Amino acid sequence: MIALHSLLRRLKRDARGVALLEFAFVAPILLVLFVGGYQVMDATSAYRKVTRTVRTLADLTSQSTSLTTAQADQILNTSNKVMAPYPTANAVLRISQVQVSATGVATITWSRAVNGTGYVAGSVATLPAGLNQPNTYLIYAEINYNYVPNVASSILGPIPLRDTILMSPRNSNQIPLT
Repeated sequence: MIALHSLLRRLKRDARGVALLEFAFVAPILLVLFVGGYQVMDATSAYRKVTRTVRTLADLTSQSTSLTTAQADQILNTSNKVMAPYPTANAVLRISQVQVSATGVATITWSRAVNGTGYVAGSVATLPAGLNQPNTYLIYAEINYNYVPNVASSILGPIPLRDTILMSPRNSNQIPLT
């Protein structure tokens, strides 16, 4: 009994393994914070690429005075360069022209898409308030991107990122697609 009592007293005063024990408790938390911070940064970077891509699609399209389907498809395919290093196989990209009639009704005049289908010509489009100015045309670009995290993708699954932009044609009133 006396030997056990003296052993417990010695262990109580001994502090040689405390730092290792504390590190063992804190290391998993630090690892989760590091990996989580990396994933948040990477997802934010992917969203910035999504925003830049949709802006580029609308900007390149709005500079034209007319387009062929091959030129529209070439503009859509530039998204590979803008989205790098993120794959565009996970993205549905679409550029369309919207015509606002004299009565203020917005309809799609043409639409092209990559990894999806374009809108049907003549279908009604819903515009934000103030943008449905009569007798105008707008270029509508959109992207729907499924971001797949590098770490823990089986737990989180794909994260949908979406962005849209409307621009007026710059060098003409409309941009016909032939």
